[in-house]
Amino acid sequence: MSTIFAGIPSWAYVVNVTVLVLIGLVLHVTFSERSRLRRLAYRDTVTGLYNRNGLDRFWKKYNGKGNLAVMSLDLDYFKEVNDTFGHHMGDMLLRAVGKDLKRVTNKHQQAYRVGGDEFMIILKNCEPDTVEILAGLILGKICRPYYIEGQDIAITGSIGISMADGQRADQRRMQKEADVAMYRAKRLGKNRYTVYKSSKIIDIAKVEPLQVIKKKSSAN
Repeated sequence: MSTIFAGIPSWAYVVNVTVLVLIGLVLHVTFSERSRLRRLAYRDTVTGLYNRNGLDRFWKKYNGKGNLAVMSLDLDYFKEVNDTFGHHMGDMLLRAVGKDLKRVTNKHQQAYRVGGDEFMIILKNCEPDTVEILAGLILGKICRPYYIEGQDIAITGSIGISMADGQRADQRRMQKEADVAMYRAKRLGKNRYTVYKSSKIIDIAKVEPLQVIKKKSSAN
């Protein structure tokens, strides 16, 4: 090493090392920023869940192994929350729901926010009983009143489910079936889940509905 730099003035050596360090820092920052932007492209900014881009990425990478289930979840009465309390409160409610979805899912289950108050949950390597248990857990979490900025806000959820063997799993078909079943759940009275099976929609379960919105009374 001393032989290589023997004829180079010390100041030039310092300059060269400094330039190399700066280049390294610039490259590190550049690649870190690109990685951050790629992550943001697949994340919903309100809830922190994966977004529709993330959902499409899952389907592109899906290898067709194991059973697969798709849940379509829509929040009941969300429009009323926005109209009554404003979009700021609506966003806070969505964030709280997103946290609950993270709490009840595991590494084989992933929640996505795909629209205003629309979510999808993908379950890999799942059995029908597991899917139904998770649907019940989600409904149970959502129907508890959320306390947000001094207000008790009670909503419910409607869930539609499509299930298939991994080799027969198809994004467009399963998402459409899950949506059809979800709208059926809404027509049946909301606050329940229905399953799409063999071109039929089967009403599986419901949860007793709560009052939609309860304003916290102010102290006299």
